[in-house]
Amino acid sequence: MKNPVTVASGTFGYGEEYDRYFDVGRLGAVTTKSLTLKPWAGNRPPRIVETPAGLLNAIGLQNVGIDAYLDTKLGFLRDKGVPIIANIYGRAPEDYAELAGRLEQAAGADAVEANLSCPNVHDAKTARGATLVAQEPDKVLAYTKAIRSATKLPLFVKLTPNVVNICDAALAAQEGGADGVSLINTLLGMAIDSETRRPRLANIVGGLSGPCIRPVAVKMVWDAAKVLDIPIIAMGGICRPADAIEFLLAGATAVAVGSMTFRQPDAAVRVIDGIADYLERHGFDRVQDIIGAMSKTPETWPG
Repeated sequence: MKNPVTVASGTFGYGEEYDRYFDVGRLGAVTTKSLTLKPWAGNRPPRIVETPAGLLNAIGLQNVGIDAYLDTKLGFLRDKGVPIIANIYGRAPEDYAELAGRLEQAAGADAVEANLSCPNVHDAKTARGATLVAQEPDKVLAYTKAIRSATKLPLFVKLTPNVVNICDAALAAQEGGADGVSLINTLLGMAIDSETRRPRLANIVGGLSGPCIRPVAVKMVWDAAKVLDIPIIAMGGICRPADAIEFLLAGATAVAVGSMTFRQPDAAVRVIDGIADYLERHGFDRVQDIIGAMSKTPETWPG
């Protein structure tokens, strides 16, 4: 990556739509919308609800499937010369392994991000009590090992914040052979229309993103960075350069801009420029100089 900024999976499609607003080739990497073995229609609408300082969604991983991605989406990204992080999702470890292997064989990605943490693929009416793979460290370990055995591509595991301790799952991913982790996916949430007394999402439950979740994400990145020996791609409510820098100071190696791109399509390149300006103003030569810098200077903390 020529800079530490990518985009969050599910907010950027496969890149082409955003190229009318800025040169997608400027990004450090493009993280694709989730890819599955077969095309998925996703959940029925309504699937998006705005909340104070956030966005609640239950898209349900609608995507074109890996075949259509390789045939119709990949060429654009390769022409842009931008590294590709392909986000993948499956129902079982074998699905992830097959997706990762096919992507490597077809040169369809430069890295893989295994989504073990999407909260929007189960119907809340029929899946009460269902858990995410990323909520169980033993499953994170098993899934990561399966994917690792299928590809030599760099492997990032995307984890959920809907846990008591993020470190358990993060360490399981590291033990399983992940080259890094992506933190965080959305927080579980729901919204009710008080007038109709019905849920605002057809799926009832959705994933909360946007600036309202940023403090949670920063804390989890900081926790994970203290115990991991592998990089972290941080995400969760990044709207401006200062937000991204906050994550880098907490220990992230790279950041991903997500929901903000719906409101400001060129938000990611504004973050790139803002990080460069910050480094210059503070006399740093490289972005690596500020990674985890907050944790290195406890004598300057309040109190």
